[in-house]
Amino acid sequence: MKTEPNQSLIPTIGALIVMLIVAPLVATTTLVCCHPDWGGGVEQAIFDIPIMALFGLITVPLWPTYIPAIVLTPLMMRRVAAWQSFHSTPLPVVILFSMIIGSLFGVLILAPVIVMSIHHNEGLYRDWIFAGAVSGAVTLTCICVIHRRSGPG
Repeated sequence: MKTEPNQSLIPTIGALIVMLIVAPLVATTTLVCCHPDWGGGVEQAIFDIPIMALFGLITVPLWPTYIPAIVLTPLMMRRVAAWQSFHSTPLPVVILFSMIIGSLFGVLILAPVIVMSIHHNEGLYRDWIFAGAVSGAVTLTCICVIHRRSGPG
């Protein structure tokens, strides 16, 4: 007898993949776009962005906010995905709300580095805020789409 993979794990695994790969890559890419002088051009940035994203994942100041987000987001999204309204609301509306909510949480998650950068470099904190907002918006939107495609919880 062939067994089906647990369908409820698929969106959870998808959310974890997005949070561990897409979110740091988007945040790093946003920072590099804000500071094109940080690298040796586009060719070098292509190699630097994944390395910088990996470094961001292992940076201790982010652990108090990022680790809870990695744990809580899949749990919260399972609850949200169980709501009938999540699946009956038009997708553009879900995307809009996920972008707004995601951008707020993205800034919250990057709050430790935002605070640390306030005193180190003029204006760098604004770039971190922007990177958090963009990364959070993209990440939560991807996670919501994954949960919508997987069907009701």
